[in-house]
Amino acid sequence: MKFSLVIPVYNEAAVITPTLRSLRETFERELPNEWEILVADNASTDGTGAHVTALQSAHIRLVRLNEKGKGRALREGFKHATGEIVGFTDADLPITPEEILAAFHILEESDAGVLIGSRLHPESTMPGREWWRIGSSHMFNFLARTIVGIKVSDTQCPLKFMKRAYLDIFLATTEPTWFIDLEFIALLERLHAPLTVIPVSWDEHRYPERRSKLSTTRDGVRAVFAMARIRKNLPKQLEQLSLFQQNPQVL
Repeated sequence: MKFSLVIPVYNEAAVITPTLRSLRETFERELPNEWEILVADNASTDGTGAHVTALQSAHIRLVRLNEKGKGRALREGFKHATGEIVGFTDADLPITPEEILAAFHILEESDAGVLIGSRLHPESTMPGREWWRIGSSHMFNFLARTIVGIKVSDTQCPLKFMKRAYLDIFLATTEPTWFIDLEFIALLERLHAPLTVIPVSWDEHRYPERRSKLSTTRDGVRAVFAMARIRKNLPKQLEQLSLFQQNPQVL
């Protein structure tokens, strides 16, 4: 099976080259020609795209957008993906290339349609993660369960793969920013899609000089509004995805 990995980026010039080199080295060794990486650059202003094209790799492609937003970037990247399994991760590579590849093989050999990583899985490890980040993750997921009715323990872990039959569900999302993860899982759970949840070894300090773009207070408030918006939009989205409900064999 061919594997397509999408990486959404916004002003990641400082880290994108070592990230892509690390992924390329692992994929070339283990997958030969059965892989591609699509870097979805959503309006970077620091030359991120130039760093991607400078690698001159036949397996790494740049997709440009004129608007910011992780959700927009992922949907555009997925539209260009050609693999039988499509997934995404973050530009700062908090999950190792070896684990990403192992997750691909798990889904490849599984009857499930979607695989997601969870930092809150009992077997996950998060060395060096600050207490306040752990606390904010628990709070986010508590709110997701309360407001949206999510059952998955960690909606925001950037390790999500799906078989091609599930692309229509992902492309039915509408969230423009990083709340797309939550929206996608909400749709999957409402459609009773078979999910596989796996543990991860999480390291968000691979690049110590990189500063997080998230603000606990600001984005916490945005999260509540996004959750309410997602819950409100779900019925209409599920109606649009009626093909999957009418033909459960697709799932």
